[in-house]
Amino acid sequence: MIVPYQNLNKGRYSNMTDLSFIKEKSALVIVDMQNAFIHPEGSLSKMGIDTTRSSIVIEPIKKLKAEFKKHNRPVIYIQHTHRPDGLDAGLVAKVFPPIMKFGHCFDGTWDADFTEELTPDNDDIIVKKHRYSAFYNTQLEDILRELGVEILVVTGLATNVCVESTVRDAFYRDFNVFVPREATASFTEESELGAIGNFQFAFARVNTVEDLINELNK
Repeated sequence: MIVPYQNLNKGRYSNMTDLSFIKEKSALVIVDMQNAFIHPEGSLSKMGIDTTRSSIVIEPIKKLKAEFKKHNRPVIYIQHTHRPDGLDAGLVAKVFPPIMKFGHCFDGTWDADFTEELTPDNDDIIVKKHRYSAFYNTQLEDILRELGVEILVVTGLATNVCVESTVRDAFYRDFNVFVPREATASFTEESELGAIGNFQFAFARVNTVEDLINELNK
């Protein structure tokens, strides 16, 4: 069962608006499940980042996606891309200079492609981004409003960077966010746990894949 609101201030907000899961207003968001972040030949691995933990989220996300599709709820893939000339990278390229050298998520390349184990279907929505948040200078919010979505289930990589940035921006826009614990990962467990703690404190409802599947099938 999903507890409507969980954080360190439990019990202090008894008069808050209902934050329970509502299937008819929900959408699944899949963040950065691309070769760059997962494959051993991807750009992050070439930069020396250990990406072995990334693949643990593939099966949980596939399981969730199948349930969302079964109930005709939107599935939205977020795809990180950059121009080869770096004109859209901004400070990202300065903080991580190797991304240009190794062609990190250059638009139209294998590195930017979705992992073959979790590719979009023809009716799935793809939103491209150039920064960490899926909301920054993208059409994501417009798409969600048009679809009547108020509840986001956010999954993917990396928990402490692009997922956390997306979750925070969703919260600021008054979307009710759920993060299934098994369906997101960081490159280190420490970074992952820190982000999960932030979600639980203020920004999202942290639960399990099974919790969400149960809610979808009510």
